[in-house]
Amino acid sequence: MPRIKGANIAAHVAQQEAAVFDAAVSLFIEHGYEQVTLGDIAAKIGLARNSLYRYFPDKAHILLRWFEQEVPHQVDRATAILGGPGAPADRLRAWARDQIDYAAQPEHELISKIGVLLPELDPESRAQLAAAHEESMRPLLDVLGEAGVAENDRQLVAQMIYGLVMSAARVSEADAQTADRAMTHLDNAIGGLLRG
Repeated sequence: MPRIKGANIAAHVAQQEAAVFDAAVSLFIEHGYEQVTLGDIAAKIGLARNSLYRYFPDKAHILLRWFEQEVPHQVDRATAILGGPGAPADRLRAWARDQIDYAAQPEHELISKIGVLLPELDPESRAQLAAAHEESMRPLLDVLGEAGVAENDRQLVAQMIYGLVMSAARVSEADAQTADRAMTHLDNAIGGLLRG
């Protein structure tokens, strides 16, 4: 019989689940979601691969759990910036810069893999994912309302701004001059969308 590492069986299960989760996320960040197998995760923590199924049915559910834990941090950051002082357009520009900085972090790559999960998830997990995404968009939608964007246009404008931010993040990796030009165009685009 395997040794129990916690004070009781429930504590042992919680510790093992946390170890599986932490190992998987570390490997996802280091090697990329697609490259990591359940065997890799099991090997990292010294478990048999079939033991992982006690904690997560597949690696998609590990990534979903990570996303659900990451969303509150992102909402807090966005709320602090978008709900702060100053004109809505200035707050949006500051948020855009923060998002571009975050896009350069290895963890951001995991967020981009969330769309890959959809075919692998059951309906309940898809609903959880949709709820987490909706929560992450709330601060942006709120500031767009403050800026006078019509309610029926807020979702569209938010998606456009987010798309522009991600495009600026990609081209900003080239060099400082390109990054500066991208930010100027992004600032102008945000202003234009708010005037629209």
